[in-house]
Amino acid sequence: MNINITQTLILLSIIFSFSAFSNENMYFFWMGKQFLDSPDIIKIIWQFFLYSFIHWWILHLLFNSVILYYFWNRIEEYLGSKNFLIFFICITLWVAGSLLLFSSWITVWISGFWMALMAFYTLLLYSVWDSEYKWWITFLIINIFIGFGTNISLFWHLSWAIFWGIFFLLYQKFYKKYQ
Repeated sequence: MNINITQTLILLSIIFSFSAFSNENMYFFWMGKQFLDSPDIIKIIWQFFLYSFIHWWILHLLFNSVILYYFWNRIEEYLGSKNFLIFFICITLWVAGSLLLFSSWITVWISGFWMALMAFYTLLLYSVWDSEYKWWITFLIINIFIGFGTNISLFWHLSWAIFWGIFFLLYQKFYKKYQ
């Protein structure tokens, strides 16, 4: 049985989230500035890796896993595994860098990745004039506004929104030319 990148990322989320549920010290690896002054490069590397996979509680993990499985498989199939992995790595670094440079929040962020994928999917639907894109635009706008009214980081919601727009434009411009 082949496991694709989507399933591997979900499996890593489950493993690291359950580890954090049983060992709250893992929540120390949320993305924030706590390691920037530290000479311990290993902790910084672990932070960049772990913040992408840790969830706060079981329903957060369950909801994200179901949504991610549905959308990630579709987008991984469309982009191909290599480009899908590049998308994941690029947005992980983009959001981490944005948070470190411009935000005082600490956060986990796998939710942001699925929202970025849904935004990419929305733009994809729009580019082929599939009317379903209107439904997804509404959902994405709601998710951005959630950041205004809750303790969810508005900054990373906006950060992924900027990233998926840039990625989609670059993908449309360069990838299709060289295929």
